[in-house]
Amino acid sequence: MRVAHVTDIHWMVPPDLSDLNIKRVFGTANLYVMGRKSHFSDAAQSALMAHLIALNPDLVILTGDLTAQALPQEFAKARRALQPVFDEIPAFVIPGNHDVYTQGAARDDRIRSMFGDWMGQRIGSITRLDCGEVTCLGLNPNRPMYLRSSGLVPSDQLEDLARVLRQPDLDGQFVVLCTHYPLLDRHGAIYDGHRHGLLNASDLIDVLDRAPRRPDLILHGHVHHGFRVELPLEGAQVPIYNCGSSGYAHMPEKRRAGAMNVYEISQAKLSGVLRYLFNGEHFALETGGPYGTGR
Repeated sequence: MRVAHVTDIHWMVPPDLSDLNIKRVFGTANLYVMGRKSHFSDAAQSALMAHLIALNPDLVILTGDLTAQALPQEFAKARRALQPVFDEIPAFVIPGNHDVYTQGAARDDRIRSMFGDWMGQRIGSITRLDCGEVTCLGLNPNRPMYLRSSGLVPSDQLEDLARVLRQPDLDGQFVVLCTHYPLLDRHGAIYDGHRHGLLNASDLIDVLDRAPRRPDLILHGHVHHGFRVELPLEGAQVPIYNCGSSGYAHMPEKRRAGAMNVYEISQAKLSGVLRYLFNGEHFALETGGPYGTGR
């Protein structure tokens, strides 16, 4: 099987005056006044959709941040862009912190109202999708905050994950744990900083360490510069991949570009990884192999 991984595409639409609250005032200023909007590109987003359709993988996993400020019009834009992909390819979507940017977006579960058909089956408080020999398990540690963007995996999700990882129906499956926030940073340190990190990353790692069935692969986003590390557990090293922001513009001067990964899975084992970067026109295989360019 070939599993495509995209994340942090950040489709954005300028808010109307009626959309503005305290958080969106600062977010909109950051995007449209301070210039952060220029980090993302409609051209890259369109090229990404064309690339996914051309690749025709067996599954696409989206690890959150489809939107910039969880506006209804941003979700609608994301849905229009993704619909041709969804029409052709099975997909698994989990939310990112920008998809629950405000209390209202979280309360209304806005992402599920638009993308619920691709968010898998609810297993208690977590989500699950089975696609051939691949089983995806999704967490949602995201929460709306005014000044910070840290996450926290609720205790019921930790308990349900531990329970699912004891289920015998995972035997023979390739298990992918999907969460927007990293567990580790690019240097292998626990990513639990109070401003941007996963506050209880250590608790999640403890659940995985005690589980009789560990994930075979962990996928995340949140940090826009891609990297790969391994999570050391007792008797196991679990690979963790962040492809990097898939909606990034082509910015060679900043050593940044939109990125996406493809994981090749055979007989329930990871047999290869390909990484594609946006070159200003289309997505092409990364020079030097995955992460070879340092972007």
